[in-house]
Amino acid sequence: MKIAFCKKDITPDRPCHMAGYNRPGQSTGVLDPIEINAVAMEIEGQTYAVGILDSIILEKSFCSRISETVSADTGIDAEHITVSAIHTHSAPSYFKLTFEDNVVETDLTLQAQDAMVSAIEEAAANLTECRVVLEQAEIEGLYGNRNIKNGTEDKQVSLFSFFNKEDSLIGAVFHISAHPTILNASNTMLSADLLGHIRAILSQKLACPVAILNGCCGDVSTRFYRTASGLEELTETARAVADQFFAGKHTCELKGGSISDFTFSRVSHFDAQTDPDLKKMKAEIADAKDPMSDFFRERLLLKESFGAYDLELIAQLRLCGNLLFIILPGDVLSKFGQQIKNAFPDYKTVIICYSNTYCNYLVPEDEYGRYFETYNTRLARGEADAFIDEVIKKARKLIADAHK
Repeated sequence: MKIAFCKKDITPDRPCHMAGYNRPGQSTGVLDPIEINAVAMEIEGQTYAVGILDSIILEKSFCSRISETVSADTGIDAEHITVSAIHTHSAPSYFKLTFEDNVVETDLTLQAQDAMVSAIEEAAANLTECRVVLEQAEIEGLYGNRNIKNGTEDKQVSLFSFFNKEDSLIGAVFHISAHPTILNASNTMLSADLLGHIRAILSQKLACPVAILNGCCGDVSTRFYRTASGLEELTETARAVADQFFAGKHTCELKGGSISDFTFSRVSHFDAQTDPDLKKMKAEIADAKDPMSDFFRERLLLKESFGAYDLELIAQLRLCGNLLFIILPGDVLSKFGQQIKNAFPDYKTVIICYSNTYCNYLVPEDEYGRYFETYNTRLARGEADAFIDEVIKKARKLIADAHK
């Protein structure tokens, strides 16, 4: 196996509009760097790469241009390239948000696109022989299901560490499932928020490049665990996540094997004008007199204005030995993450979200209409369930084919 990392600081050198919370005006400074992190790896002659942008979302066209350009320049299969975001709500406004009237910084988007292509290609050109160690831990407190305290949530964190022939650490990838929204609408400083601060702490402690990926955190945040606010909470929570990881980590057995992959998409249709759940939710809050109901009514009116449309859901699957990577778009709720992991008890399953496109919230049918996430989904009831069922079915086939 070979690996390489490439990190690029793409922090704007000027004030810019920010994506998240429908903020007016522009940024007023920089709290921490806005980065692109690229990781390329070669397994049995096959090269795979992931480029990670400090952004709230990604657009499919942006991701496709990167994959196609890198593939044309390097020969890497375009389906072997993943473009992900960490979902910080305090990064530049690279893309138009469905439910917000944000101003897109087109020049910064193009700069980010070029920088990601360059980062992935630099990593792919500098591959080094390595061995990998996987360590995992469970986080207590700090963050969790934001709708029901101690509800369904994924508190497992994972660190993939890569060592060269001299047993020196080349780089690491950290995986967590938590909404990076400690910095709220009042913040006007550019930041990668919780994931960026964890990344910086780990990079300093490990003395190597660290990339970070987000998982099924559509309904996971620090909501019920806040003991401070703003920067104080941010630094305290990031430090506590790192401390808990190093105090509680255990090494996982990794079984070697060939690598196989599969990419597929599912097209989901939604007609906001005729959707029965939308009509029901409108009726339920029609006479409510509170700020949150006003917010929900605004969201439903927006959804109604969309009319009928199709939405493409893209999934990438990667299998290597007893490691299974499930790569999904959008804000995936915790129950789906639990469902996927329960389907593969003999595998170390890592679910990477906010990848290759963005489709807002994937909400399980039994939670549909109950919480905030339904007001921000662009899928009809049951559509997310059908997609996740197909993901599990395709992953089972990938495993079965690998064992033939």
